[in-house]
Amino acid sequence: MFYYDSGVWRSDALSSSRVGHAFSTRLGGVSALPHTASMNVGFGRGDGDDVVRRNMEILCLAAGLDFKGLIGSPQHHTALVRYVTEDDRGEGITKDNLSPSDGFVTDRPGVSVIVRTADCTPILITGEKPDGSPVVGAAHAGWRGTVNLIAANLVEAVLSLGVLRETLAAAVGPCIGPCHFEVKDDFIGEVASLRGEDFVRRHTARRDGIIFADTRSMNVEILEESGVSRGRIDVSAECTACRPDLYHSHRMTGGVRGTMGNVIGIKGDLG
Repeated sequence: MFYYDSGVWRSDALSSSRVGHAFSTRLGGVSALPHTASMNVGFGRGDGDDVVRRNMEILCLAAGLDFKGLIGSPQHHTALVRYVTEDDRGEGITKDNLSPSDGFVTDRPGVSVIVRTADCTPILITGEKPDGSPVVGAAHAGWRGTVNLIAANLVEAVLSLGVLRETLAAAVGPCIGPCHFEVKDDFIGEVASLRGEDFVRRHTARRDGIIFADTRSMNVEILEESGVSRGRIDVSAECTACRPDLYHSHRMTGGVRGTMGNVIGIKGDLG
């Protein structure tokens, strides 16, 4: 179950004394511009870099994580998932990261990762190795990343680090819902070519001649196919386009907006 606490969402599925996580809203930060106020973690949206970094620091604090251990990346709607360690701390945050990636996994204490969203689907995942040590990951699943199986790649990357499949748990955070995600016939054609027509039928609906898609349910199906038990997948019912007071939404603003952050990491000494 998701629960709201002081401007961020958390998931019971990811609850652990050794792991911190949070899904941000547009509240609780220091951005003062009307379109980014007040929590914006996206560079290049109008805020100074110092303001964006301060917002990420606030978000990490809410998640119980150390900002110095945070790693991010340019996102280009790929299905790429990257393994990161303490050597990568600060990339895309306080120093350049020229390697685009829409997903991360790590098994290193003191390391945390962030994916940014403003309608796309954020996925956070945890699992444990046989010795009980945690592994975490995050993915930014736009519709292209979704149908190109970034969720499956995320699960595979976590399992490759020695995680026991039965310990996997995932949370699918706030994103644009099927109430607002209007798509065209070219979307249907491309998704069908990648995942089949039955997949399209399961995750789209036509209302008054308009087609609407559900990326939440798409990613849940892919997570289940990849071996995550449905009972261990938490799904937010929040639609980012329905609540401009609470979320940044690319669709509802024509791109004039801030960006939310979704963080997860393993607590520990940064050294």
